[in-house]
Amino acid sequence: MSQVRAFTRALGRAVDPLALYRALCAGRADTLLIEKADGPALLMERAALRLECRGNEVVASALSANGAAALSALAERLADRVADRDAEGVRFAFPPIAGDDAEERLRAPTPLDAVRALIGFDNLSPQEPCALFVPFVLAFDYAANLEGLPASGEDPTGFPDYVAWLAESLVVFDPGAAPRIVCAAFGEDEKAAFAAQERLSSIIARAAADAAPPAPIPPGAAPISVDLDDAAYCALVETMRGHVAAGDVYQIVPSRTFSARCADPLAAYAALRAREPSPYRYHVDGGDFVLIGASPETSVRVFREEGARQVEIKPIAGTRKRGRCADEDGRFEADMRLDGKELAEHMMLVDLARNDVARISVAGTRRVRALMTVERYQHVMHLVSSVVGTLRPDLDAIDALHAGLNPGTLSGAPKIRATELLRRHERTRRGAYGGAIGWIDGDGLLDSAIVIRSAVVTGGTAYVRAGAGIVHDSVPAREAAETRQKAAALLSVLSGVAA
Repeated sequence: MSQVRAFTRALGRAVDPLALYRALCAGRADTLLIEKADGPALLMERAALRLECRGNEVVASALSANGAAALSALAERLADRVADRDAEGVRFAFPPIAGDDAEERLRAPTPLDAVRALIGFDNLSPQEPCALFVPFVLAFDYAANLEGLPASGEDPTGFPDYVAWLAESLVVFDPGAAPRIVCAAFGEDEKAAFAAQERLSSIIARAAADAAPPAPIPPGAAPISVDLDDAAYCALVETMRGHVAAGDVYQIVPSRTFSARCADPLAAYAALRAREPSPYRYHVDGGDFVLIGASPETSVRVFREEGARQVEIKPIAGTRKRGRCADEDGRFEADMRLDGKELAEHMMLVDLARNDVARISVAGTRRVRALMTVERYQHVMHLVSSVVGTLRPDLDAIDALHAGLNPGTLSGAPKIRATELLRRHERTRRGAYGGAIGWIDGDGLLDSAIVIRSAVVTGGTAYVRAGAGIVHDSVPAREAAETRQKAAALLSVLSGVAA
């Protein structure tokens, strides 16, 4: 039976989300912390299921007895997609998308249907939307499941096309409210309900213990390497400028990867979090990888406003480094606002966002809510806009995610052609970079950030990728410098250098 019951309890005291994560989860796989500056912090203490997608296949693995019940329900809901089943889990296979009709392609089966099926479980505790909570990391390369894209190089991180979890135990930090623990029981078995209540008590007991703070990263601990030096990256920029001149694309975002040793990703996240108050910050322990980041950019959001579901895309384009004083900072802002190249790039991406939002919105509801405002971060400032529309009643959060892939700010315009060129010319697959991290709850609401200003840590090495938007007037050396500015917050953390 595909149903869920939620058991909740207030934590009873104020606690820092990262301190609680260290106390409950440090070093344990399939846990995560996502913190939103103007919204909730969400700590997944334990997952019932893990979904991992590679190509057109999704492997679902139960991580607990409770998860085994959820896995059976998922297999029942997707019975026509089950390709194989064993003691380790269930493998689902999805057909490639065919045809040219945009509406048919939007509605075609995709590997994200496995996530859609989880969110479709019957919530017997409707007062608690986080009874069903599915966090995910969607790779840039997932788009190859939707479009006929050329092959690309290997990804040194080996990142899947997506990884998602069905939360079993969660701590929710809503602004202005006491933290609450949410433990889910899947199916009708009363043993699962009893176990959920035991998890509540266990979390409260363990939360009372003070976790040791992470050891500071010593200065100079991690020399930085890069897969494309400045000369090679400038040559890549020139190649992309050639495609712009030929009319293949209007704008494109080539990237390169910096790397450094990272023995303690949680300590690196703590340092990044202290320096970079971005809208989205996250630490995801996936077992064979850890993803840490502080992203300034929303990918796609589905929220309620005056009772109606709204979909939002917030393009960021236009970058300057921060000034050393208020006067210099203001001069850099003025230079950015008057730069024709930056303005042209930004408006192209606003138009792209308008098209993406219009595809899934009720006719006549799409609007530009904010245009070219300035947001400031530790090392850089950006031009930011917001495009919003009322989500069509026959569509859902998965459709919104699909419509937003891949974000124009990380691929270019037109998006599909730009992505084709990036896969041909970039040295490696992008993996998580340029994809999305976020969550969908039991109400079908979605919040997600673009995976930028982030590091994927695997095998003791952190990989930090950064790109720059290329148009006809781009200056290669300036674009190379921009990639270093964008990576600076993480690189300074990894090298132990004060920002």
